[in-house]
Amino acid sequence: MPERITPISSKPLSRYLEMELLLHDFFENTGYCKENYGRTCNGCCNENVVEYPKKYRGCRDLDAERLRIYGAGDSTGGCPYSSDKGCVLGTHKTPKCIAYVCPQFTRALNEQDIDYDWFEIHTLLISVLNEGKFDWWSGSKVESYRISDDEFSGIKRDLKESLEMWAQKAAKMV
Repeated sequence: MPERITPISSKPLSRYLEMELLLHDFFENTGYCKENYGRTCNGCCNENVVEYPKKYRGCRDLDAERLRIYGAGDSTGGCPYSSDKGCVLGTHKTPKCIAYVCPQFTRALNEQDIDYDWFEIHTLLISVLNEGKFDWWSGSKVESYRISDDEFSGIKRDLKESLEMWAQKAAKMV
């Protein structure tokens, strides 16, 4: 389990990291990547998504924190944080990195009646990180939106309950 690192910058980033930890735990607990590909990671590193556009403050804060904690990584391959053992980032992954699952994993989840939609999770993470409502398809900010503490608690609780339910179903995969 990744060490919990307290961000120095913002409440939205702290909230994002709470959501990231829930997803990290879910993916680790399914054991799918390790069982099928011999590595422990969250998602698939087939491109450098660290270099995504950073129009919004939350994304820039996330990048600054990642750079401060982990450095620039190894830029000789695809993603600078990918290694033979999987992702070297314990925290501070981009929304796409932590939300994405490959088609094979998606199929395995669907076979267990788990309806994991990485686009929806990605959009939720971007919305929490950047305090805005986003169009899930284009990734464009529709409007600024400050999430109250109570609302965030509800969002986090709902995600946690879904992930726990899915984890129980996913236990049948390995």
